[in-house]
Amino acid sequence: MRIGVVPRDHVECPYRVTFDRFPPSDREALHECIDAAYRQVLGNAHLMAYERCDSLEAEFADGRLCAREFVRHLAKSELYKSRYFFKVSAYRGTELNFKHLLGRPPLNQREIISAVAIQSEKGFDGLIDSIVDSAEYAEVFGDHTIPYIRAFTSASGMSMLNFVRIAALEQSFASSDRSKGSDSLLRSNLAGGASMAIHVPPAPKYAQTSAAWAGGNPPTDYEKLWRGLALVGGAHLAGMLVNVVSQMLGVQALDRIPAMFLGL
Repeated sequence: MRIGVVPRDHVECPYRVTFDRFPPSDREALHECIDAAYRQVLGNAHLMAYERCDSLEAEFADGRLCAREFVRHLAKSELYKSRYFFKVSAYRGTELNFKHLLGRPPLNQREIISAVAIQSEKGFDGLIDSIVDSAEYAEVFGDHTIPYIRAFTSASGMSMLNFVRIAALEQSFASSDRSKGSDSLLRSNLAGGASMAIHVPPAPKYAQTSAAWAGGNPPTDYEKLWRGLALVGGAHLAGMLVNVVSQMLGVQALDRIPAMFLGL
């Protein structure tokens, strides 16, 4: 293709090189693709059975829609709009469109401005079409791959800052994008280069307890408890040992020692 192995513009090289790529065709793989599409496009949000887009799933299962078109229609659905268009700020919605459909955050403020202009001119569906029909989408995902989060790796042409941005957007793999609020998480960084804090969920209690043993030294309270239990256990074992020895020597006067230690 006369393009060297260097970072390139997706517009110049909109196709990926494939080799022995065979799409799975069994029912199990089909259901995995459908579940992956819901999970990625809807930002890992919990989905009730009645909320699923049954007609879209049927068209995808029948081969009337490829994975690319299934993702496109899912992003245009009322289900998606009710979560990430009507109930979030415009800036937040745009950054999530890139995350859900391209698997990465916006690269810069220019991308946000361009996306807002497209949405203003052609509407929300037009913005979705511009992303799904982009050269980048064609190269990275093509027609038969469900989008996935890919900004944690050093993709060609991307700044390393995108690692921090996707970490700020993702935060936790178990949480959903709905739980992170309706306002933008990247506005200050994209607009003015402000630093970003990555909010990490608090560690569970057992992790906090484990962390307290750093350096091989247990917490003071646990050490006191251990010493007390060791002392009491040692006293009981000593009493039993004395009793066993006395029995072997035929001394019956010490039979009550174990019971005395047990408070009987």
